[in-house]
Amino acid sequence: MKSIVFLLGIASLLSFTSIGTSQSNENKIATYSFVECKYSQCKATAKSTGKQCKHCVSNDGDSNCWQHK
Repeated sequence: MKSIVFLLGIASLLSFTSIGTSQSNENKIATYSFVECKYSQCKATAKSTGKQCKHCVSNDGDSNCWQHK
């Protein structure tokens, strides 16, 4: 009988720790890092990562950097 109560106590403690972990993961907000550029940031998507390129464009009115022209 003592072992059943002990196992139920451990199981309940483990369930509380897993609930806390899942809630903290849901509350995370996606953050995007952008660089400060003189004109604007490149609008192209990097092939290696699938994320937006972080290079700056060379001239006013350009939408892509030297690497993605």
